[in-house]
Amino acid sequence: MSNTDLEQPILVRKERLDPNQYTLSLIKEGSRVGLIDQQTMERIQVEMAVLLGEAIFRYTKGESTSVKVETGQSILLSILYTLDACMKSISSPEEGIALLKVNSFQEIYGKGVEIVALCLEEAKRLYQKIKNYRLDIPIIAYQTTIDEALPEFFKNYGVMFNAHQTMASIDYPLLFDDIRMQGIFYIQQYLEKLEMETQFCSLFNIEDVTKVLHDYGWLYGMDYKDALINVFEIVMINATFSVLSGNDAHKLCISMSQYELLREKFAGLDHNQCASLIGKAIEVMAEDLGITRPETKEYMRRFKIAFMPRFLNALDNDSLKNVIIINLEENRSLEIVFDEGNRMDDESFRIMIDEILECSETAEKTAKVFASIHSLGDFIDVLEADCFFEDEIHSLFDQLGDVELSILARIVFIEEIRTDTMGFSLQDVRPKSMDMLWQVEFAGFLNSLSTERLKSIENYIHSAFQATGSTGFLD
Repeated sequence: MSNTDLEQPILVRKERLDPNQYTLSLIKEGSRVGLIDQQTMERIQVEMAVLLGEAIFRYTKGESTSVKVETGQSILLSILYTLDACMKSISSPEEGIALLKVNSFQEIYGKGVEIVALCLEEAKRLYQKIKNYRLDIPIIAYQTTIDEALPEFFKNYGVMFNAHQTMASIDYPLLFDDIRMQGIFYIQQYLEKLEMETQFCSLFNIEDVTKVLHDYGWLYGMDYKDALINVFEIVMINATFSVLSGNDAHKLCISMSQYELLREKFAGLDHNQCASLIGKAIEVMAEDLGITRPETKEYMRRFKIAFMPRFLNALDNDSLKNVIIINLEENRSLEIVFDEGNRMDDESFRIMIDEILECSETAEKTAKVFASIHSLGDFIDVLEADCFFEDEIHSLFDQLGDVELSILARIVFIEEIRTDTMGFSLQDVRPKSMDMLWQVEFAGFLNSLSTERLKSIENYIHSAFQATGSTGFLD
């Protein structure tokens, strides 16, 4: 019987390999299954120590062979990251172990440096490409990520001593972001996806994109410019349903009549039929938009998989309005209107806060607020300024009408409302982790109200609100 007749068993268990400590876990696994002997282990330890010593010597520019413990640990992590870059490029763990047995760490490290450096250059190329056709949208996180966070990363990143670090405060969220990755490999995948998302959105009229974002902000009671929202997701949703409503693939706006048509289209369909319908719409959209890149098509299909649970939940609860962004101008007859008003300038606001803090009586504080504040934004800023104690802030809330309380409730419980609009009830609200103290107190205040009052507030919550810009919302 020849050797080819015998199937060689796969000894290495891939699930034991840590992607963020690949080389070390591979050495450990190789030793466990007997592919790496004791002599090889001892050689690897010596070569690792030599690599670290040489790196520290370069770091100190030849002036010392020792550094602070924290610095030494960071340099070691950088070396391991670079070794991983090489070892992960090997097609199988067994071939990687074979490489470790015949090649020195110095050779493997050198190859890893080349891979990391090439990845850095590719990331810079992607970044320039994104800058060239960035979206002209007023999303602060999107613009500051491109203008500030990414340049800061490229300025501080070093292949030799901090290859493992991701030195950037990236706020803009991708639809699919692999946060398990580190260093330049994280940045590269981030830029690849940001480039795809940006290129996709650039296929639409930028004014239509901005309008959909504005209407999205209105729907969820937020300032979309400040929100950490993914533009690709919002555009993709409306583009998909725009196609299903009979629009050209380049159109994003959906009218009320088209929305009603969509409701009828999905009525009576089971979940599999809904998924099939949306999947076909995405394929039609890709063809009509001229999208040929396989990566972009696959990204769009991944969107469908991630989106379907949310869509089906909205469909089952008759709340598709929380998913499909309807053209705001055509929906205003259904809205309850409040006026956003002109916000105070920073200096006037600071003076008002100082005056509130000087007040000794709760009634005096609340009177000062209602005499000075004429916009929702300024009112929220007052709440976040912690000018009121627990009993005082309850008195402030008690001065508001049901409409105003419903607006605050939409802000505090936005995720709950978004998840289950028709099923949401203030009577079912339970204590939860909240970022702001005023939100905790607001939830407690609502718990003190009668059932009749809560129902009245809920009626406004299930209505729509639109900030215009004339008088104050508290008038």
